[in-house]
Amino acid sequence: MNAVQFKAFSQGRLGTFSVPAGKVANSLIKNGITVSKDDGLLWPNEPQGCIGTTNQYNATHLYTATNKDKINHDDSLFLGLSGPLPGYFTVDTMGSWPYITPTYTNIDLDLVDLDKYPHELINMIKEQKQTLYTSALVNKGKASPEPKNLPDNHILIIVSHVENEWMDGWAMFGKLISMLSRTEKYNSTNYPVVIRFDPRLFLDHQAELDKNKLETHQPMLDHLDKLGFKYYYGAESLHDILPKSRIVIQDEGAQFLEPLIYEIPMLTYGAPPYHQVIKRVLHQHEILPAINNIDWHEPLAMRKWLTWYLNDYVCHSQESCDKRVEEILSTRRR
Repeated sequence: MNAVQFKAFSQGRLGTFSVPAGKVANSLIKNGITVSKDDGLLWPNEPQGCIGTTNQYNATHLYTATNKDKINHDDSLFLGLSGPLPGYFTVDTMGSWPYITPTYTNIDLDLVDLDKYPHELINMIKEQKQTLYTSALVNKGKASPEPKNLPDNHILIIVSHVENEWMDGWAMFGKLISMLSRTEKYNSTNYPVVIRFDPRLFLDHQAELDKNKLETHQPMLDHLDKLGFKYYYGAESLHDILPKSRIVIQDEGAQFLEPLIYEIPMLTYGAPPYHQVIKRVLHQHEILPAINNIDWHEPLAMRKWLTWYLNDYVCHSQESCDKRVEEILSTRRR
């Protein structure tokens, strides 16, 4: 890899990727890599050392917020945003969350040194009730509204933007709700159900309820009301909900690391990057037994994976970005 070209792809402006992209560019330049960008790509605070808009022959392409499935270029890098906080990001050869390397591999957890567990960071996140949203209108921290009528020992379902080209997340969510409801077709559990929707599914950019979005989802909410399931879609904090959760079910698109931080039993019907330390169900008949019997839960494995992710993979500072880029470059040199 001698040159990297930042691609406009479907966006003409880096926007929220501007600062992370600058850190990646600085790391590349430090390693003697020529950095350029596509014509027309607006890059606020473009770093010094970028040679500007030019098409470089045989350059590695760098894309934001996408994955290999959408790119017709073998030699590519991908920049994506990540939890646990605003400002954290990933640099990967596969894509952005959930299409990142740990989704397709297993980390050697025996090599993780738990003495490096980031206690200070984790304690701050808990005490300040921080999350990954960049908008202070949604990420309200200690000022987050209390989740009213939150039941104890509940099943928590975290729903994100659940559609992708490979799996119809809404259909999977519907099947899950059917299984947890008291119908003749499925046996029910004895635990109350709580659903935490990504606020972006219901709110506008000012964190106000979007009437059009609400109208779209209203039939679903009416059905959940009939079932007696509790749901939240505003600025309620996961830090207030998780301590009362028995188990968390989260689709692969959700980037929340809070369930790992609180070491709550987790199961998924998708393929998230932390798949090796939670319960991954392959077929629907596995779901109810996994909810009723959580002996499979391994909090120590969760803690090890989170230690690795926060210390050795995800980036947030120039130093951590330098480390990650150098790791990718060293792999390319082998």
